[in-house]
Amino acid sequence: MKQMDWRPFPYGDRAYRYTGMALSDQWQRLHRGDLEPYPTADRIADQIDRCGPALATAHDPARLADALQSAWRDYHAGDFGAAIRTAAALGPIGDVVVARAEVAYATYLEKDDRGALTMLCDAARRSESLARIDPACTNAWLLHAMALGRYSQRISVVKALARGLGSKIRQSLLTVLALEPEHAAALATFGVYHFEVIDKVGAVVGKMTHSATREEGVRCFEQALSIDPDSPITRMEYARALGLGRGRDVPAAEKIMKRAASCHPCDALARLDVERARLALNFS
Repeated sequence: MKQMDWRPFPYGDRAYRYTGMALSDQWQRLHRGDLEPYPTADRIADQIDRCGPALATAHDPARLADALQSAWRDYHAGDFGAAIRTAAALGPIGDVVVARAEVAYATYLEKDDRGALTMLCDAARRSESLARIDPACTNAWLLHAMALGRYSQRISVVKALARGLGSKIRQSLLTVLALEPEHAAALATFGVYHFEVIDKVGAVVGKMTHSATREEGVRCFEQALSIDPDSPITRMEYARALGLGRGRDVPAAEKIMKRAASCHPCDALARLDVERARLALNFS
């Protein structure tokens, strides 16, 4: 990625800077929603054996694990630019971190639409390429769907559906859930898909053309929350979805948004979600 001026995480990073063993100690909590495995040398060696040398630019698993852990520390602290720089130097093995940081930065901190769209396109391209190299990498498929979803929201969901992006998002999410049915982040993202499609094209066309229904959206969100109940982004997106369209349920949406605003964030991204939930309540 070219040099650019990165907007800083606006709340400071001390609370979310997991140094030393703190990262591994908090890993399960940080990644309950996406089930990302902790990057150990043994795990990376297994990936390289399974997928071949195309997975990494260097083949020293211990060095790769240390660098990947450093990139995740920066990501969780909200230093998305540093996370991208460190992870991008590792080749495809760092692409989950790169794509996740790109989606986060483009969604929350990038003010320029063109810059955000460029970043989301790069995230989609990287994750799609990684999924081809390592089809068992659930979060490559997840990030492909997330990047295309955020891109669709930027250009308008109607335009995105007309360009066939909806089917790509749906297929990537179905792949995640076939590999890991209890993947909370994929379930929540699928919930957004169902609600947004119905909101833009209606229930009949949404079901017939895009296999989207409000009932399935509710089921996805509820299952995601049963797995990861402390996720502010899942609650916020669920509240926003319930407030859409003719079938909107404002009281339920407000109740869920209040729960999102009262979550205790475990990293910078969750803090950004909590702050957005609080802002949404102030404007409701």
